[in-house]
Amino acid sequence: MHQFLERLQANAYTNLQVEDYTPDLQGWIQPGFNTLLEIIYEKFKNSPNLSIFEVGSWKGASAVQIAEKFRDKLDFLLCIDTWLGAPEFYTLFIDAPERFVNNNVNGWPTIFYTFTKNMKKGGLSDCVVPFPISSVQAAEVLKYYGITADIIYIDCAHEYEAVLSDLEAYKPLLKPGGVLWGDDYGHDMFPGLKQAVDLFVEKYNCTLRVEGIQYMITL
Repeated sequence: MHQFLERLQANAYTNLQVEDYTPDLQGWIQPGFNTLLEIIYEKFKNSPNLSIFEVGSWKGASAVQIAEKFRDKLDFLLCIDTWLGAPEFYTLFIDAPERFVNNNVNGWPTIFYTFTKNMKKGGLSDCVVPFPISSVQAAEVLKYYGITADIIYIDCAHEYEAVLSDLEAYKPLLKPGGVLWGDDYGHDMFPGLKQAVDLFVEKYNCTLRVEGIQYMITL
């Protein structure tokens, strides 16, 4: 694991107390997730020291599944998120109790600590590294340090320009033979996401596979 990631890991977990903590892994595992997880696992099952990025993590439901699936061959799973919520949290779902109600302190979302406690309590703090920053800013930092990934799972923004920006930002960070994997493709509520993925696939002549509303891009 790169020294920069070790620093993030130590900052997040060293003094974190979880003795009396009850894990909260509420999240949104969409149709097709497990199918693509298995397909991607088969592709990399003989590859040691895998590096994986998850862009958009929330409380960590998907991170747990990914980390546990690849545990015996995983170098690190880097989870990138602001943990402040997506635009729809403040618009379409502003009154949805599963978004913020139980994780707000004086108006400030504290989901980051829910995530880190979930990872530490679940015994995954040795391989799951949280990076609390925006997706595009994270890509710039990772580029600076030369940190790349075999697998990049993107479940962050859902708007056309933001999704396209994320795909473009993380494409250079994908190792040869790697895969980009994402969520909400074809979801009625987020038509811009599908448009962005389709444009990206056409632009770079990629292979696209869709399972449920999950997509996998092979460059």
